[in-house]
Amino acid sequence: MNTGLKPVWAGRNMRLDPFRLPQVVSYATRDDYGHVTFTIDHRGAVIRRTLEMSGVPAIIALPASAFRGVAARAMEDPDGNVTVTLELLHNDPMLSVPLLVAHDLEDVAADWRAWADAYRLPMLLIESDGVARTLEESLGAAIKTLPAQDRRKGRVSTTRRPRFLARRRAGDLGLRLVIGGQEIISRE
Repeated sequence: MNTGLKPVWAGRNMRLDPFRLPQVVSYATRDDYGHVTFTIDHRGAVIRRTLEMSGVPAIIALPASAFRGVAARAMEDPDGNVTVTLELLHNDPMLSVPLLVAHDLEDVAADWRAWADAYRLPMLLIESDGVARTLEESLGAAIKTLPAQDRRKGRVSTTRRPRFLARRRAGDLGLRLVIGGQEIISRE
């Protein structure tokens, strides 16, 4: 588990609902860059930052495609308590958007999937080395795929027939059906 790569905003519990957009989240950073406000909607995120040293406001609008994915990070403190975070991961860590900080693991997987589906982004896992990998890359060694099994071989006559009809013999009735009559409605 990750112990030293804890984001600044991971100090308190928070949860944004992926089904209730738009939402606004703000937190005070502990560095020299000042106060940050995130506005999240179905198109992406808007980051508003007021620089503390100069007081200059900076507004950055990022579409959902600017993010690498929805990343999950699990961190363990020295007491053994686990903190799980979800974030919209950007290549620049200052532009990553927090989505969830929780100490219990109840709904983390459901929110992770819902955020990934909402923004059509891959689900990423930030491992202990700090590198974000997709689930297939990080769990690929643990999950082994077996070759596909061949289907049960049946008779050729049952290839396109439902199972209950396959028991009946295909054939003809032995007589020819002819329908004759006069037209009742005139087509003129």
